[in-house]
Formats: sequence, structure tokens, C-alpha cells
Amino acid sequence: MQDLGTNSTANETTKTLLALRGIPGSGKTSLAKAISVTNGAPIFSIDSYFENEAGEYHFDYQKNHLAYKDCEAKTKQALELGIPFVIVDNTFTLDWELEPYVSLAKEFGYKIFIVTVENRHGGNNVHQIPEEQIEKMKAKYQVFL
Repeated sequence: MQDLGTNSTANETTKTLLALRGIPGSGKTSLAKAISVTNGAPIFSIDSYFENEAGEYHFDYQKNHLAYKDCEAKTKQALELGIPFVIVDNTFTLDWELEPYVSLAKEFGYKIFIVTVENRHGGNNVHQIPEEQIEKMKAKYQVFL
């Protein structure tokens, strides 16, 4: 992987943290799975906290803060282990939601790439998030260019 603007070479191995962000239904989880299939990268997501062993999703707003902490802790553990490619799949609508992951990447020597996934394919949110809530998320979505 070559990083433009540095002296790294294509043969240099770099540890990468990929943060996929976007509104519900944009395809973050599908993209994360597609990437993971090619390289075996673990995927960490707030949604995973609300899935049971059968893969059924049961969201509980009162436990949302626990889901954020769980995702961050699992990501940190993977980075501590030096796993070469790690994926985090969350909405990350506000910059402060990304800050812990940016800090973890710096702490453990990872390059972080933040990719916004757009819903150009007309995907549907499968997590029963009301359209009103999604519109609120869209209104506050922050993009750093």
C-alpha cells in the first residue's frame, strides 16, 4: 500500500484501521463484510452488541452507551494484538464519535482511513430505525473534507 505524500513504498506493510460511516441503510455492513471476505479483517460495530447468537437484532436505546463502549473496547483489543487490518462499521455522524478511534489508531501505530458510505443503491435500514430519526441523523451529519 502506498501512502501519497510520504516516503513509504508499495512493499511496506502498514497496519490499517478502516472506519466506515454513513446513515442506516447506506450499506456500511455490506461493504465491511465484502472487504473482510477478501482479507479476513475483523469487523466491529455497535449493531453487533444488539445481535443475539442467531443474528437477530434487538435494539435497546437504554443500552446504546454500552454498545459504544463495547465496540471501542473490542477495537482497542484488536489493535493491541497488532491485527493488520481492522474494520469499524458505525454511523459516525458527528466528528466526536470518531475521536476515540483516531486516538486508538495513533496510540497503536495504525493508519486510519475514514470512508463515508452513501446510499446511492436505495438500501433500506434493517434496524427498525424510524425515518424521522434517520432524517435527524442526516441533518447533523458532519463531513470533513
